Amino acid sequence: MLRTNFTFGLISFVFLLIISISHASEVNSIPELSKILIKIRSLDDKSQLQEKEYLIKKFYYQIQYQKQKLDILSEVKGHFEKSISKAEEKYDEGEDNISQTDITKLKLGLAGTLNDIFEAETGLKTSKLSLSEILDTNYGINSKMFSPKIIPVKFEFNNYEEWSLQNKVISNIHKRVILLKKSFLKVTEKKNKMVLARKNRKMTRALLVSEVANYDFGIGDPNDLFQALIIYTRVLSGYYESVYKYNLAVAELNRNKNI
Repeated sequence: MLRTNFTFGLISFVFLLIISISHASEVNSIPELSKILIKIRSLDDKSQLQEKEYLIKKFYYQIQYQKQKLDILSEVKGHFEKSISKAEEKYDEGEDNISQTDITKLKLGLAGTLNDIFEAETGLKTSKLSLSEILDTNYGINSKMFSPKIIPVKFEFNNYEEWSLQNKVISNIHKRVILLKKSFLKVTEKKNKMVLARKNRKMTRALLVSEVANYDFGIGDPNDLFQALIIYTRVLSGYYESVYKYNLAVAELNRNKNI
């Protein structure tokens, strides 16, 4: 009997230990991008380093972008749920300015937001697994990021000649020069789009705050709130996507520079 209890206890201990180790690896935090790059530069084969750095940056920026997008969608989801509850309450009380059509539109807006949340969650988890794969680490789908917010990387060059001189790019190969010039133009395009998206983000935030406040005070129109939430989702998601594409374009230029 004593031996049986000991065996059962040992099995239970091993089982709990396995679960603990598995859980610990699953939530292993993802460090700053700079620390990841420093580590691989000291360990990896130099011949494959540029492409690997590019892919690491790509997946890292993807994780940040999807996380920011998910935060926006969660915020919008909360606004839709609150507005639906308030609209149904007003409708039940017989207020003339709320119709069943208004409520249906808000519910459809919520459904669309939930659909986007499912997509963003999958994208976030997939990007984490891709980063884990290329680094050969145990980052899981629930791993937290040390730097979860995506911010534009520094790139202060206004023309190709200035950039090539600063980066000491010397090449007599015509095709390589053309490739670099195309990559530089792509960075410029993405940067301009990002700057424009940043301006739109500020205006959209102000619009949403105004419409939500009006609706909460009972003087807002549900259709106006619906439109504001849709615009807010599209513009802010678009802004963070523009930052992602800009950062990736800079990473691509740096990769091509060292090919």
